[in-house]
Amino acid sequence: MNSSVMAIKQNARSLVLFSLVGLLNTLIDYLVFFLLYHWFHDYYLAVQVVAYSCGMLNSYLLNKYWTFQKKNVPGRAEVLKFITVNALALSVSSVSLYVVSHNFGLNMFICKTIATGMSLVVNYIGSKFWVFKDEKYFYAR
Repeated sequence: MNSSVMAIKQNARSLVLFSLVGLLNTLIDYLVFFLLYHWFHDYYLAVQVVAYSCGMLNSYLLNKYWTFQKKNVPGRAEVLKFITVNALALSVSSVSLYVVSHNFGLNMFICKTIATGMSLVVNYIGSKFWVFKDEKYFYAR
């Protein structure tokens, strides 16, 4: 099998697994968000940070060891890259949540879903091509 076909299959596999992990992360994020939002609805952006962080921890562990199959012990550089990508994704989701909830008068569930979708793109690209990138794939050409 030529290297282009293998790369396409590897990227498709990682995208599918990343999406499955993302569904679980989203479930964790939504559960924590709406449990806390029930009591602290006036502080929904702080609730967003806590909920997102719970999903982020799950994301790191499953994406590192399952999606991108990295067996190394997490190093400081990798963890900092992961936190950076997720801080950017959290910023995108928080800004989206604020803008949508204040400007469109939508139900908070819909606002949260739109914000989650916005952060997914940032998170996948950052995880795939920076945090967990396959050095062999990028440098073996």
